[in-house]
Amino acid sequence: MKNYLIRSLYKIKSPMWFDDRSSEGDLYDWYMKMHDISLRSFEKHLQGDWEFIFFNKEVDNIQEVFQDHFFEIYEIWKQGDCNILYCGPDNIMMKPTEFFGKYDDFRMFNYTDPKSSVEDNHYNIQHEHFFNADVRYYPSTMSQDIWDMGLEMANNWDFDSWNTEQFILNKMLWDQPNRTIENTLDPKIAYQGHQLFTEDWENRKAYSNQWNECDIKDAHIIHLHGSRHAPRKYALMEQLENLME
Repeated sequence: MKNYLIRSLYKIKSPMWFDDRSSEGDLYDWYMKMHDISLRSFEKHLQGDWEFIFFNKEVDNIQEVFQDHFFEIYEIWKQGDCNILYCGPDNIMMKPTEFFGKYDDFRMFNYTDPKSSVEDNHYNIQHEHFFNADVRYYPSTMSQDIWDMGLEMANNWDFDSWNTEQFILNKMLWDQPNRTIENTLDPKIAYQGHQLFTEDWENRKAYSNQWNECDIKDAHIIHLHGSRHAPRKYALMEQLENLME
């Protein structure tokens, strides 16, 4: 059995990530710096024997990234006998964490913001519990039927919506048998730090703890949401690296 940590970091020609982000500077450079910190943290704390796979390409726009690595991950998974953990470059692993062999179906772990989705006109989907897709686990034992449903949706990709990838992956998550919010939600595994910055840290931490319904000191992975201003999120990752166990 092979275990893989997979990450994608593409050089995107357009500064438009649904908003113009050119004021942040070279986004590829900022995300590469975040990736360096992130990978060090996973090398230290991700339990088990695993290999790292890095999708590093150049594309025209941000949605091409999401669509491309959806299919790239499937191509690796369908070869058989492998478990895949996908985590974006703006995630930092703060303490020893186990994934491989722990879950037997597809998993995501915590809400995104907003926690419920508005109705999507492209796929006609609305999710009561809308999970963030930046930490996700594809075990070898997950259902091919769930993959087939996701692949059909991905072949009809909505390039106008930021949430297309999350709509598809949430459909895959919640259409699995026996998935309930009670046995799926685990915010410690993917603590969402979308409102965290170094500035006004104590107030922002208090708000984030309330939003996540757990204390950041118990978080195994913190997702910093680099799309909320990459230079400031990188500065925060630098500080968090010094606090790792």
